[in-house]
Amino acid sequence: MPRPKFDDLPLSPNDPKGSAWGLYGKDDELGTLNLITEDVVKAAVKEVKHGIVVPLNLPLHQPTAPMNPTRIKCEHKILNREGVFHDDELLINTQSSSQMDGLRHYPYQDSGLFYGGVTRAEISGDKKGNKLGIHMTQDQARKGIVSRGVLLDWKAYASKHNISHSAFDSHAITLHDLLEIAKDENVTFREGDILILRTGWTQEFNKLSEADQVGIAQRSDRRQIGVEPSQELLRWHWDTGIAMVATDTVAYELTPFIRPWGYSCHEIFLNGWGMMIGELWDLEQLAERCKVEGRWTFILSSQPLNLEGGVATTANALAIF
Repeated sequence: MPRPKFDDLPLSPNDPKGSAWGLYGKDDELGTLNLITEDVVKAAVKEVKHGIVVPLNLPLHQPTAPMNPTRIKCEHKILNREGVFHDDELLINTQSSSQMDGLRHYPYQDSGLFYGGVTRAEISGDKKGNKLGIHMTQDQARKGIVSRGVLLDWKAYASKHNISHSAFDSHAITLHDLLEIAKDENVTFREGDILILRTGWTQEFNKLSEADQVGIAQRSDRRQIGVEPSQELLRWHWDTGIAMVATDTVAYELTPFIRPWGYSCHEIFLNGWGMMIGELWDLEQLAERCKVEGRWTFILSSQPLNLEGGVATTANALAIF
């Protein structure tokens, strides 16, 4: 059966607007990762020309302070075991540092439902199960995430066109911007691609003093740069066949969230389509390598945590050229 167009969604009139529940079966827990077929992976292998590996992960203790003040900062202890050997102990929030939102993270705000109609009661509280857990990326059919990655370097585009902005304000990156960047980079998207958006947030954040970094993290309004969640932008992501998105800022879309179409990107991506969202990835080395290579496509590999019922995961992401 041909994959439905955005304008054909939802597949059932009782489902949320723009959702694709049931497309991969009523019990599906992988969402758009289903687009990454064996053929997609084999085609992505052709991106490797030199064997150059570029890590895309911030250190676990960065940013300096969690971007949500209710979250803990990474704690690391080295334990001396009887003077003979050492152990590590880590206390982390999987929504800190370079990470990926899983399908349990942020439900539809009006109904509280998650992908496929899963309810809060099914995944939280005393009777919580493992439905939609991050461990599903490690099932027998999936075994991690490997596909062609495409970097859309908005930061370079903004510098080239003298676009005035701050990464720490609600600057909207539009669909027109994304299409113009793809044109400049001579990129044609394929079904199953992973879209990586560089906004320059991490670069700007790292230039700040530690005190200013903490100040950004503790702001009550949490203004940050990101994509504008317009209906046109949502339609393009779906009809293009994007399997996953990731960015160097705290959310793929601008914050605070706006809902010009009734839902934020987080609501549509995670719950409507089952599409994971990567945040706070370190894209500076990647941008430099793409510039040197003169191409903005590569193999993207991520090994999510094999954590039953997990809400999110450290990114553990690599680009290979």
